[in-house]
Amino acid sequence: MNEPDDSHWVQACLQGEHDAFRRLVERHGDAVYNLAYRMTSSASTAEDLAQDTFIRAHSRLYQYRPEFAFRNWVLGICANLARSRYRRMRRRQRMEREFALHEALRQEAYVAQCDSLSAHEMLDQALMRLPNRLRAPLVLRYMEGLSVQDVAQTLGLRLSATKMRLARGHDKLRKTLLRAGEENA
Repeated sequence: MNEPDDSHWVQACLQGEHDAFRRLVERHGDAVYNLAYRMTSSASTAEDLAQDTFIRAHSRLYQYRPEFAFRNWVLGICANLARSRYRRMRRRQRMEREFALHEALRQEAYVAQCDSLSAHEMLDQALMRLPNRLRAPLVLRYMEGLSVQDVAQTLGLRLSATKMRLARGHDKLRKTLLRAGEENA
């Protein structure tokens, strides 16, 4: 519900009255924190998110339109910040998983080496057993050092298709290397 004087406090803040924004924070701070907590399930993250919300609101106060409820406007900022934080977290987790998988593949190739073949030769042979549609993304990503997005662009694939081929290629390559290691043991 829009308090009758929210617009007044916004105008006062825009005119340089420092105490005015504090009143808006006091009035809507609990609602912002509660939304942040419900979206993150973490008290410390909710506190950070609430603080970021009010910092963003203060810096963009000139964009607030008085015909809308200030509470809804500031809650919208909080929700958008929470979604952005969630996307960044998921992206970071995905990159960490990809790095861990890459390292595991490198370690498995090393462990799987036998007396007659070096790890590099075993990896090359295992790669050659993969179909080209799975081999090419792996070679471009890990041997040529391209980003996933660059691999997609190079191969003319959508990003999601490239990620799927990388995952399937990793899986098939790992299984091939494990089989080769068992045969040579």
